[in-house]
Amino acid sequence: MAESAWPYPSYADPRWLGGERGADRHLAAVVRSVRGLSQEAGQPATADIDGVTDALGHLAALAERIDWALLSVVGEARSLGMSWSAVGAALGVSKQAAQQRFARYVAEAIEQAGNS
Repeated sequence: MAESAWPYPSYADPRWLGGERGADRHLAAVVRSVRGLSQEAGQPATADIDGVTDALGHLAALAERIDWALLSVVGEARSLGMSWSAVGAALGVSKQAAQQRFARYVAEAIEQAGNS
């Protein structure tokens, strides 16, 4: 196996991205999630192509679910009367950026709920 030229700790290293109990609690939660999903699937974190491939798959699946969860909470916030300015501020983006990213989906979800 060729040695990696990547200058940071490997996915298999307990220090990867600060580790499971790192100072950045959100990043530590991601590390725990990816490692937990790998363990549940019987794929321990390894510093080889198979291990990294498994990690990529788990991260992509998590990212998709996070996007859905984010849309859900933004929709709920809007249905409770939260302004786009407040949504943007909570997300660390402008009002316009929040609207551009979520408004169409929130409107569609509310319309579909009304048609049920």
